[in-house]
Amino acid sequence: MIISASQIHKSFGALEVLKGVDVEVAAGEILAVTGASGAGKTTLLQILGTLSTPDSGFLQIDGTTVFDGSRRSLKGDALAAFRGRRIGFVFQDHHLLPEFTAQENVMIPALIAGKPAAQAASEAEKLLALTGLGGRLAHKPSELSGGEKQRVAIARALINNPAVVFADEPTGNLDSATKQEIHSLFFNLRDTLSQTIVIVTHDPSLAALCDRTLHMKDGRFE
Repeated sequence: MIISASQIHKSFGALEVLKGVDVEVAAGEILAVTGASGAGKTTLLQILGTLSTPDSGFLQIDGTTVFDGSRRSLKGDALAAFRGRRIGFVFQDHHLLPEFTAQENVMIPALIAGKPAAQAASEAEKLLALTGLGGRLAHKPSELSGGEKQRVAIARALINNPAVVFADEPTGNLDSATKQEIHSLFFNLRDTLSQTIVIVTHDPSLAALCDRTLHMKDGRFE
């Protein structure tokens, strides 16, 4: 299993958001997490993505124990390095840096991870070609459509060959036709790269395409 999580609890003050969540995700699987707003989907994604710490529970990603009980097994620089190498993120808003080109935006996580600039540039070019943007390497975000920006963000999430990509409402800001293109892209990437992907979505058409869907209600999976 790429992800093994058990008895994940998280509260904010008196509000218990996650109430003992268990989830496993296999290598190469595309999992959809659905549910109403406030059900705990994004909180769970942030914990699985190591951006937030559970109050209690166990989390292992790609064979590495990240949380055990109520403590981090990885901390500080070690946790940041693990997240940078083994986890990719795609959000509803692409979060591209406006002053950099598409290729430079994709390169940034690789450079942070210590890859030589030439290697990062070459890998970014290949990923942008794979996501359909081979002719847009030198374009800045202001010169790209919404769908193209999200393709750049997806390429950026893949640059360090992560064990898992977490996508939080990745097509929430896109029109219907562009949504379908991005949906197809996720599955092409799974087939091409054997990429494991966890998608939080309100979009039933996207959830229906996924290998498996888990529905969250009141801090638990139904």
